[in-house]
Amino acid sequence: MSFRVLDALPALVHRFGETVNKVPDDRNGRLGLENKKVMGFKTGGGKAIGLDVYPANLDCVRLWIEPPAPPPMAGIILLEPKKCADLRRRELSALADAKGIYIEAKSRTAFEALLEWYS
Repeated sequence: MSFRVLDALPALVHRFGETVNKVPDDRNGRLGLENKKVMGFKTGGGKAIGLDVYPANLDCVRLWIEPPAPPPMAGIILLEPKKCADLRRRELSALADAKGIYIEAKSRTAFEALLEWYS
């Protein structure tokens, strides 16, 4: 069984609380709703972390984190930088314009280890 966005999201909410990048204005009646491409969080230390929820990526767990890149970890793959307009919001600007490290977590164990390191 693959590790998916729906598996990762509850762990992020439990660890970091509600998302920080809800839609800020009434675009198409979406004021205050979640963004369609990135769900962003802040760690207790104030670092940004973004979960890629673009429809094509729902069957895997891809994240943006602030540099530096994590040390080698089983099940964590560094990907090519990826830009996303939803990262340009103030709360996630540290990840915008390919400044963030874009990674994939292949399992819950790898994901939890990454969050422990990043927090």
